[in-house]
Amino acid sequence: MTISITASSTPATSRLFYDIAGALRWLNYGAELAYDLKGVGARHADVIWQLLVEAVEVIDKTPDQEQRWLTSGTRSGWKSPGLSRADLVDLERIRFLSALKPFDHDVNRLLPQGDDEDRALGVLEWMRWVNAAKSGGKLSRAAIALARGGDNEIVQRIYCPGRKPNRQNVREVKVRTVGFIMTGLRVDLGIVRGEGISFRRS
Repeated sequence: MTISITASSTPATSRLFYDIAGALRWLNYGAELAYDLKGVGARHADVIWQLLVEAVEVIDKTPDQEQRWLTSGTRSGWKSPGLSRADLVDLERIRFLSALKPFDHDVNRLLPQGDDEDRALGVLEWMRWVNAAKSGGKLSRAAIALARGGDNEIVQRIYCPGRKPNRQNVREVKVRTVGFIMTGLRVDLGIVRGEGISFRRS
C-alpha cells in the first residue's frame, strides 16, 4: 500500500500518515522477529511483544552520553518557545523513557543504529495506550520490567503486590499490554491484523 501526502495536507494529517507508515514498517519488522523466534507458531501478539522487548534492549544499549540525555528528567527545554508540535511530541517520547534503567557501563555491547533507535522510540510511544488504561502506570512499569527479562517475582511485585504468586499474574501483564497496544493501533491509526502475522490498514 502506498501512502502519499499532498501539499494541501494539514500538519495533523501529515503527522498521522507519518505515524501510520512508521507503525506498519515496524510491525513488518516485528513479524520477522516473531517468526524467527516461534516459526509458524507465531501470533500477532508475539509481533507486538517482540517489538517491545527489542525496543527496551535498544534503549538499554544506548551509549553513556545519549543514555544520560534520555534518562534525565530535568531538561530545561521541554517547553521552550518556538518548538513545533512534532518537536514536543518527540521530546515527550524521550521523557517517557525516563523510567528505563540507567546505563550500566558495559562497553562491550553492540551499539544500536539510528533506525533501531527511531523504531525503539516509536514502539515505546505505543505504551501511551497502556498508560491511559485503569492502573496503566503499574501495568506499563511491569511490562517494561518483563520485556527487560525481569523474573516473575519482580514483575508481580510491581503489578499486583497483594496477590499470591502465580504465573497467570505475569501472563496477564503481557496479554493486557499487547491488547491495549493493538486497540490503540486500531482506533488511533486504523491498523488491524492481516493474514498470518501481518498487519494492514483497515
